Amino acid sequence: MYQVFIAEDEPAALQHLCTIIKIKCPNFQVTGTAENGKDALEQLGELKPDILITDVKMPVMDGITLVKRAKEKYPDILSVIVSGYQEFSYARSALRYGVCDYILKPVKPSALQESMRILEGRLDEYYYGLRNQVIRDMCTGTFSESPRFRRIFPEDEYYIALLRKNSLPRRFVETRGIEIFSIKEEQMMVYGRDEVEALYICPGKLLFHNSFYQMMMHQLEKEKRTLAFYTLVLKETPVAANELPDVIRSLYYTLDHRLIIGKNQIIDVDQESPEAEQRPDYDSVSLNRLKFLIKERNFRQLEDEILRSFAEWEKKGYTQLSVEEKVREIFRIFRCENMLDESVENSEYFIDDAFYYAENMNKLAENICQILCRNRMEEVQKIKIDTPEFFEKIEAYMKEHLSEPMSAQKICSVFGISQTYLSRLFRKYSRTSFSKRLAIFRVEKAQKIMEENKELFIKDVASMVGFSDQFYFSRIFRSVTGVSPAEYLREMKTNQTEL
Repeated sequence: MYQVFIAEDEPAALQHLCTIIKIKCPNFQVTGTAENGKDALEQLGELKPDILITDVKMPVMDGITLVKRAKEKYPDILSVIVSGYQEFSYARSALRYGVCDYILKPVKPSALQESMRILEGRLDEYYYGLRNQVIRDMCTGTFSESPRFRRIFPEDEYYIALLRKNSLPRRFVETRGIEIFSIKEEQMMVYGRDEVEALYICPGKLLFHNSFYQMMMHQLEKEKRTLAFYTLVLKETPVAANELPDVIRSLYYTLDHRLIIGKNQIIDVDQESPEAEQRPDYDSVSLNRLKFLIKERNFRQLEDEILRSFAEWEKKGYTQLSVEEKVREIFRIFRCENMLDESVENSEYFIDDAFYYAENMNKLAENICQILCRNRMEEVQKIKIDTPEFFEKIEAYMKEHLSEPMSAQKICSVFGISQTYLSRLFRKYSRTSFSKRLAIFRVEKAQKIMEENKELFIKDVASMVGFSDQFYFSRIFRSVTGVSPAEYLREMKTNQTEL
């Protein structure tokens, strides 16, 4: 519920405004009043209301001065002037200081109600944006205390879970996926650094009969269609609102240091003590053998040695971060021996993609070998497939099969290329990742479908472009277009009516 402060020196007029808001504006409540601008300004700092309604003519400090001072000290507060003065100079002064509305006395209930309706829409957007920013800051560890934190998280208790489908996010900014936020209509808040991640923040009041664990198992079951493996980190016991930043960071830390490529994991931070991260360690014999095979240009045995190492790491359950560290150690050896055809930047990019798209350790090992020990047959084909026309064929196939489950691995299988080469093509001709390009294609197709048939249910549109979850589709759609599917449909219908 949004909070309103009223500055009015006439008792009857003050009571009239309070009554209108109480009866006609159910999403607002009056949290403070004052008879002059000076007292009002002092209370604004303590109460931090969303809206200030003030008369113009008041003792000690008039309404125009109050609005000016309030704007300087508390720029987020929206102001409304009520006055018996119709002179243009008053209205002009009010507008100069960012007043949202100027209502003449005697105030008609319908006039104030309409003004509050418009301001409610502005506040909805403001708090939605603020909520998203606060959640992002909590996830990245950059959160600092916000005076409106408890307005965003008003409940006493929250449940938290972090679901990661497949590997950890990319490191390169240009190829990162689409950042995901739940839409305003969703009661459970959801955030993802990309489209295959979801941090769930669930108000305690949403749980009735099922436990939070059961709720997340149901959610996980819906997601299994679109993943190769998963890591779910959750806290079964609720946390107080002021504990959210620390607990959320602990979930991300656990994800980073426990995710194992190809292995399904459910980690309850309440029940498991932190485990020491396993770190693969090449012994001197392995390193010397790698160097020898590289010097001899013995690619077949070199590839076997790399595959053997990955198999050993998988057997011992090494985490993704540990494996990444050792893969880069192997790359340093190749670079020192002048065995890398790619630049350092491109090599890092292809490593990043290899880990991101890895379905299991065996696939990852094969892709790493593709980068290091290039398939010579593929090199022969390079002249034929490294063309804009070939890339256009890939994009055309993607557009024609949007309603079907699709992955980078499927595209590689259809076109007979490696995942590494697919990454190379997207880097050269698109400058965006495969997963981001696919999401944009699906949203563009959804827009076209809605334009042609405005009466379709959103869940049906989602299904037609490859999304089994209506809410997940809505999050992706909003991240790409800036509006939710429902808002997009309403806007189209409004434009059609005006025509």
